[in-house]
Amino acid sequence: MNSVVNSVLPLVKPMLAVPAQPFDDPDYFFEIKWDGYRCLAYLDGQTNLVSRNLKNITGTFPDLGGLCHCVNDKPMVLDGEIIVLDGGKPSFDALQSRAKLVDKHRVGRAANNLPAIYVAFDILYRRGKSMMQFSLSERRDCLQAIAKTDNNFIISEPVRGGGVAFYQACVDRGLEGAVAKKIDSKYRPGTRSVYWKKLRHTRVADFVICGYRQGRGGRMLGSLVLAAWNGTSFIYQGMVGSGLSWDEEVFLLKKLVHLGTPNPPFKGNPVPVRDVQWLRPRLVCQVEYLTLTRGGILRHPVYKGLRADKAPEECAPAGQQN
Repeated sequence: MNSVVNSVLPLVKPMLAVPAQPFDDPDYFFEIKWDGYRCLAYLDGQTNLVSRNLKNITGTFPDLGGLCHCVNDKPMVLDGEIIVLDGGKPSFDALQSRAKLVDKHRVGRAANNLPAIYVAFDILYRRGKSMMQFSLSERRDCLQAIAKTDNNFIISEPVRGGGVAFYQACVDRGLEGAVAKKIDSKYRPGTRSVYWKKLRHTRVADFVICGYRQGRGGRMLGSLVLAAWNGTSFIYQGMVGSGLSWDEEVFLLKKLVHLGTPNPPFKGNPVPVRDVQWLRPRLVCQVEYLTLTRGGILRHPVYKGLRADKAPEECAPAGQQN
């Protein structure tokens, strides 16, 4: 019996996807990319939920405790995503608000007010035996045959081929994107496989660099503090560290060291001030990001480069730029 969950089955690290652009291929299934928490569901006489990094998160989502009653042929392990809906669409903000709770009474109230849903898209074990050596198509057929859905449990419904149109339909509905999986692919735990591809809808916008943090572990720059101009003042929009190459860090630091100032340019100082070197708002950079949090902070930002052709006052808040 493993030490993380009360199960006779071994812990499995989930199979991961590589980034890709939308494409058409009749040898692939395409399904919604859910904006949630990746989760393996260990189902026997009870439900145990294990996160992508192999942490037991069962207590965080008591409303999913009945998953074990939705399937036959246990003991079983399902791969899927935990989501929380807001206005009919997955809300990562709402999900995170639940995940931060520790007190059992607050966890219980949140389960009633913001119920979670487990979206199953794969089966790894059935009757205690591994299914991972079977093709995705065979595993999908098995999952459909032995599970029944309820308010907290649904099965992802892929389409075959037509990936470009499916991806665009997801984007048009305000979803994160799509995932493409080769129909004959076997399940390779803990690997990032070229046979699974994530087609994420990203956005690009320009922001003012208003500070930076020193790098660690051989990096010169840790992250850049980003701001936008709302017409009267600069507002904080987050930090970006991903996408900075060594050469770009050297290039940027030569410019940033001449712009130092003791005070942040934001009203109310909403950004953590620890270890930040503030800068006069002069430089503009382009950043790719997935979406915004409810508080207007960038999610999954990636630095793309400086914009020498743009003034700081031209950088409207994310989502308002042309």
